[in-house]
Amino acid sequence: AWEGRAYDYCMENLKKVGFPVDGLAFDPDLVIRGLVIDKEKGNLVKPDRFGYVKRAMHGTKMLSNRAVSEMYGRELVDLRKESRWEFLNTLFSVSEAVAYMQMVDRLDDGTIAAQLGPLDYKGLYKAVGRALFRAHVEGQLKSEIMSKPELFVTPDPELPLALLDQKEAGKKLLLITNSDYHYTDKMMQHSFNRFLPNDMGWRDLFDIVIVSARKPEFFQMSHPMYEVVTGEGLMRPCFKAKTGGLYSGGSAQMVENSLNIHGDEILYVGDHIYT
Repeated sequence: AWEGRAYDYCMENLKKVGFPVDGLAFDPDLVIRGLVIDKEKGNLVKPDRFGYVKRAMHGTKMLSNRAVSEMYGRELVDLRKESRWEFLNTLFSVSEAVAYMQMVDRLDDGTIAAQLGPLDYKGLYKAVGRALFRAHVEGQLKSEIMSKPELFVTPDPELPLALLDQKEAGKKLLLITNSDYHYTDKMMQHSFNRFLPNDMGWRDLFDIVIVSARKPEFFQMSHPMYEVVTGEGLMRPCFKAKTGGLYSGGSAQMVENSLNIHGDEILYVGDHIYT
């Protein structure tokens, strides 16, 4: 549902600038995270662990083994060459890649109008990226999710209780998210509150909550920290996190100092394919 809505916004924006998108729909089975886009050739490739391309699609069509070996031979996929290769590692990249592969088909069959300029596969990738313009679409998506969380979130009743077990066993729990306070509060209420005993709310589980954390910078840099002091999200500057507090920004170093512990004493659980 989430990736489908991101795709819809992307397609609406492409249509506004004149791309032919009629008849196209989000195909959740076309792309998965971990694949790589070859922006030069308009291909989606699956390399092995050494970087050799084993399977490939051009647009939405699978290429034969023979075509793959003729096209790539012993060439290696080098993800450091970002001008050519795009590694799909977030949910955004799934919707972006589906839109791109479908647009490659339209470019090949000549239905993309000439007035959009001379487009190659790389230029087409840029156009799709601009249409998805993540920050903008994320804003639209988040307000949609907040109004109907049940369409986008599948709560796990065991999760809040598993965290409660950890807390009662003496562990300190932290929630560190890049999302803003309003979104975090709405999502956590929806996913946690009804499964917790008595009158417990999600905030009661965590020793420290940090929103707008700006990971991965959070781990490497020292941004100022603010205490969130009202339900509307008003903030004031502060220098040390206290137990039970709700904060915005800050850094991993500040968390370590506030709790008087080192990084290797903290177990970090992230949702990103790298972390």
